[in-house]
Amino acid sequence: MSLSLSRSGHTSPLGKLTAELPKIRVPEDTKDGLDRAARNAGMSTSEYLRELVMLHVHGHEYVASLYAHRLALVAGAGKESGGQGE
Repeated sequence: MSLSLSRSGHTSPLGKLTAELPKIRVPEDTKDGLDRAARNAGMSTSEYLRELVMLHVHGHEYVASLYAHRLALVAGAGKESGGQGE
């Protein structure tokens, strides 16, 4: 595999996602509601639940700062490489 195509190990602004949460059971209508909310947000149910947990545990400001940092890295790289930036 080419190095340019290999993963960086940082595919998520949240860092490596290696820890697992316990599997839980919920009523069918709760699952349906989560699936619907995830679809409306343009995410899989797993992604949506991960975001909810992160927001609940760490708070909006911290999670937003992770995404802002990731965006700043991308914007900075675009400007350095002659990309169109802002």
